[in-house]
Amino acid sequence: MAENKSELNPELFDMMRRGQLSANKILNLISLRDLVDKFASKPFLEEEKLQEIKERTGVEPDILTWGDYFQTEIASRYFNKTDSEFSKIVDTIRFDLISSHLIFSDKPDYFVDSVRGQALVSKSIDSSFWTLEDEENVHLEILLDYYDQMGIGEKPLTVSDRVWYESFELKQEAV
Repeated sequence: MAENKSELNPELFDMMRRGQLSANKILNLISLRDLVDKFASKPFLEEEKLQEIKERTGVEPDILTWGDYFQTEIASRYFNKTDSEFSKIVDTIRFDLISSHLIFSDKPDYFVDSVRGQALVSKSIDSSFWTLEDEENVHLEILLDYYDQMGIGEKPLTVSDRVWYESFELKQEAV
């Protein structure tokens, strides 16, 4: 896996030049990249796939890590949000990554199968008819996908992440 580089991915330089990313958004994106790469223990691109891309195009892609992926995806989707809204999106991703770790670490297969099954049932319903439970089932499967695809449970949670998580929960309850 590529080393953590506290920087903006080159894929976002044009957006920065066009003024679509404020200084606050750029700082949030750099923080997001580092955060996601801290949680991920599995590569975004397998070595074989990376070599295949290099052979086909002659260059290494700019999106090499999960942090690169999240950084470019969030910037591309939400650049038009206010700085405050953008910060909340980044905080929500951090909350979701920590939640994924807490929910799925050391859980038996039947629990994982149950989450996937409930999400499958909910996704079979037109989303305009979803209940809160359906929304939660689908969201839980997204957290499970993060856990599986990124290898989130392989690294222990830091004390600072736990403290941040608990303070985030308290802020949400107060709202």
